[in-house]
Amino acid sequence: MSDPPLNDGQKTTSAVASGLGVLVFVSVAFGLAFGIYETLLPFYWESAGIPRAVMGIIFSIAAAGVFLLRVYVGWLSDIFGRKLFYTASLGVSSMTQFGTPLLPGWVLQSLLKTSREASVLVRDAMHSVLLYERGSKKFMGSLGLTRGAELNCNGLGCLIGGLLIWASASAALQPNYRVPFLFSAGLVLVAAAAFGAFFKATPSPPQETSGRGSLRSLFSADLPPKLWLLVAFGFVFEAGLFTSHCFVMPLYFGDILTKALHLDTIQMILGVAVIMMAHRLVAGIPMMFVVPRLKKNLKGLFIGLVFFEGITIAATPFIANPWAAISVWLMHDLLGAGIWMPIQINYIQKYARPERRGADVSKVLGLSQLGRVVGPLLATVLLAVPMGYYEVGAPFVASGVIVALSSLILLKL
Repeated sequence: MSDPPLNDGQKTTSAVASGLGVLVFVSVAFGLAFGIYETLLPFYWESAGIPRAVMGIIFSIAAAGVFLLRVYVGWLSDIFGRKLFYTASLGVSSMTQFGTPLLPGWVLQSLLKTSREASVLVRDAMHSVLLYERGSKKFMGSLGLTRGAELNCNGLGCLIGGLLIWASASAALQPNYRVPFLFSAGLVLVAAAAFGAFFKATPSPPQETSGRGSLRSLFSADLPPKLWLLVAFGFVFEAGLFTSHCFVMPLYFGDILTKALHLDTIQMILGVAVIMMAHRLVAGIPMMFVVPRLKKNLKGLFIGLVFFEGITIAATPFIANPWAAISVWLMHDLLGAGIWMPIQINYIQKYARPERRGADVSKVLGLSQLGRVVGPLLATVLLAVPMGYYEVGAPFVASGVIVALSSLILLKL
């Protein structure tokens, strides 16, 4: 089947442009906050005495706990509108980041992590639906702009997190995690207030509401075949990606910097922050400047770039030079996810039914991201397996192989 055309909605108006501006602002603030949170969370957990094996369990609990809420909220947004749930998701995300440095212990951290993941996934679903429904003819361009801005600011947030740790460290060079986490919570709170105050909701298409309120109807197999194919791809891909892109990722590069450069804790965290910043920038830049120009052969690009992403992730642990290893690893976003992710969202939006768009999109993304339950658990098992030149190499190899294999599912798209 040929590639789905981009959305041919209504002409862009000043209201649409204004709404896009608000979404860009929110994406910037959210990206900064997420960069801080994502980079520092595993190191904070280690400082709080949470073992690495337990970190994997926390990530898996969070991934499993968000699915039901995400799909149900998608259905509710079809009835009550997207703005309410987008605003609420930002508010919940802010509260969980505020509580993270104040409520230690793995049980409380599991609850906070689950709540935050739920809020993030709801916001992600509402974000793409809002862009698609606002009538722009250039959905992928708008998505590339907002997601690219978010990823670039996510990278800047990684660096800010490292700098805040450095600036607030005690005389004994002990990290102070409260400052960066509370700062990130404030950023998301500002984003929630701005979105609630300035985003003008537009009417949604007529919604089908009969017989859809029960859990049985919401979690039935009632999806178009193409969306089930995207679910299958998404589940395998997420399981693979989150074998490395979970608590493992910052710890892996922390191990590299500590052993190769003999850095102390504060220097190591700052170094990891720089790597994580580069990780986001190399995804955000092509998303902003390459994706809006994509017109043809979307399926071929989708398949090829996912396969390439897997190969680069799997190769990283086998490269002895730390700088070469980091450079190869960064290619998985620069010539991978930074380009194909908007293509994936475009396919999901294209095949979602207009009268059930919120529910369909949330169900596809929710089912796909159940793979995030598997990935961290697999990483936990593989932590003890020696592979490559540095510790934590085996999860990266498994991650890359699974990601590469997931691309084969897309041949039927």
